[in-house]
Amino acid sequence: MKKWMKAATTLAVLLSSLAFGTEVQAQDKIQVKTTFYPVYFLASEIAGDNADVSMLLDGGEDAHSYEVSARDSGEVQESDLFIYQDDEMEFFVQDLLTLIDTNETKVQESTEGIELLSGSTGDHDHDHSEEEHNHEEDHDHEHEEHAEEEGHDHEGHSHEYDPHTWLDPVTYAQQAENVRDALIEVDPDNADAYTENTTALIEELTQLHTEYQEGLQDLENRTIVVQHAAFGYLTHAYDLHQESIAGLSTTQEPSAETLATMQDFVQEHDVKVIYVDPFGDNTIAQTVATSNDAELKPLSTLEIVPEGEDYFSVMRQNLEQLKSNQ
Repeated sequence: MKKWMKAATTLAVLLSSLAFGTEVQAQDKIQVKTTFYPVYFLASEIAGDNADVSMLLDGGEDAHSYEVSARDSGEVQESDLFIYQDDEMEFFVQDLLTLIDTNETKVQESTEGIELLSGSTGDHDHDHSEEEHNHEEDHDHEHEEHAEEEGHDHEGHSHEYDPHTWLDPVTYAQQAENVRDALIEVDPDNADAYTENTTALIEELTQLHTEYQEGLQDLENRTIVVQHAAFGYLTHAYDLHQESIAGLSTTQEPSAETLATMQDFVQEHDVKVIYVDPFGDNTIAQTVATSNDAELKPLSTLEIVPEGEDYFSVMRQNLEQLKSNQ
């Protein structure tokens, strides 16, 4: 069945090309496919003009709950390099990898070798370097083992570890180095360009880190209340604390008991601001906010970035919102 899906998808791509009167030719630039915006931004910034970079979830889909299609597998198989965030974010990737030949397409997990925060406590206790990510093995079996070892509930999309590394510029810089190395492996002729672009990007990320340090160092209220618990890396990096209404996944909904507890917390601590992702459903946050007439303010997870903005502009908007935390 999976072989049939791959064959059908490849055939569809070829027929589509013929329909438009084009010829299937060797491409001058390498083709890089990414999953969603944080990974896409890294790849496009580092690749520059030396690669064609695109992303699967280009229509605002939720990376937590996305389901892979035959078309996706075809697009990834036609690419030289496929980059995703990590197994804690895009659960669909393990299914996707069973449908492609990883001898033909290099697969790069962007957080490889990076220590992740626990999904429950926010502590650094999970090192990807201790795990073997052999994408040429049987991924159905690998995913089952991974679920048993780390408590993954694929259908419920629960996270044992926090995948939102990009919200800390320093950790994001480590991901940039992984992306650089993957690009160099696939396209060694442009190694110098990839190295230079990565150096420039890390310098910008370092500057952003400094802005966050200086902008938040005197913040009096260091607890932020958020709907989606995506800001663990940010709060860990800048000595803040997040109280979340829902879990790490956008698909997780709090129980009635959790909602009541958060409403009590908001009243007890006289919370004036609850942060919500501007592209998410904020109904739950509105329910909690009514208990103390708290204001809802935007704080982007950067899983979706509007046209005309980029990682740096939205992160700086986030900084301004955090500086106004009451």
